[in-house]
Amino acid sequence: MSVNDNSIIFKRMYRIKFDDSNYTFEEILKNCILDELTHDSSKAELMALNKVNRLWNKYRKEHEEDKENGVVPLFSIISENEKVVQWIGDSSDIGIRKEYFKIRPDLYDFMDRLDEREYEKMACIICEFLGADKILLTDPGNEGGIDFFARIPFSKRAHFLFGVKGPIRIVGQCKKYSQKDNVGHMKEFVQTLGHVYNRSYRAGQILPDWFQMEKGDIIGWHIANMGHQTGAKDMAKNYGIILSDSKQLIDIICRAKVVHRQKNVCEFLEEKLKYSIYN
Repeated sequence: MSVNDNSIIFKRMYRIKFDDSNYTFEEILKNCILDELTHDSSKAELMALNKVNRLWNKYRKEHEEDKENGVVPLFSIISENEKVVQWIGDSSDIGIRKEYFKIRPDLYDFMDRLDEREYEKMACIICEFLGADKILLTDPGNEGGIDFFARIPFSKRAHFLFGVKGPIRIVGQCKKYSQKDNVGHMKEFVQTLGHVYNRSYRAGQILPDWFQMEKGDIIGWHIANMGHQTGAKDMAKNYGIILSDSKQLIDIICRAKVVHRQKNVCEFLEEKLKYSIYN
C-alpha cells in the first residue's frame, strides 16, 4: 500500500459520521479502507492491522496540533495502549456543545466540492462569521496576489492594552490545493504584504477606500486547503502571518451562532456562496 493510500484512508476518516460509542482505531481504519480501497473484508482487516501503528501515530500528532490550534479534535483518546477513541468525548473538554460538530463530515465533503473561486468566497463568509463588517473579494486574475480584504472591529476595551487605533485589517490569500502549500508561495505572499504596507503599484490600486482610511493593524491571513509545509510555517511565523487550513475553517463554521439556527448547513452555505457579494 502506497503513501497515497495512507492519505486516502486518513481523509476518509474525517468524512465518516460517528456516534458517542468507543471505537478501536483499527476498526475505524478498516471501515475507511472498505469505503475507499477494497470491498474485501479480509483484505481490509489485514491492511488495517498493518497500518494501525503508523496511522495511530499520525492521528496522535494531529490530535495534539488541533488542541494547540484551538480546533476540536476528531476523537478524544480513551486509551493510548489499546488505541481506543471516542467521537469528541467529554464535551467539557471543548467548552461547546458536541452536537454542533455533527455536521463536520458533511462540511468536509462540501469543502471538497468547492472550486478555487468558491474557496475564496468561502473565506469571505468565514470573515463574516468572525465579525467582519467590511469584506472585499478581489476580481479573479487581477488581484496582485490578494484574494480578499476584511475589516474586523477590535474591542474598544482592549485599546488600553494594545494601543490599537482602529479595526484589524485582514489581507487574505487562499490556495485550494490537494497538497500542503509550499514556502515559495509564502515568500510571494510576504512580498505582497510588503506592497500593501507601502501601497505599491498594483497592490495599492486594489486597496479599497475603507482599508486605506483605517489605522488598525494589517494582518496577513494565508489559507491553504491541506495546510502548509514546515518551511512555509516558519516563514509565516517570522512575519506574523496567520495560517489556516480547511479543518480550521470548518471548526469556525461549527462554532458560528448563525449556523446553529440552520436546518441544513450545507444548503445555507451554498446559498451564501451563490448570492453573497462582497465589495
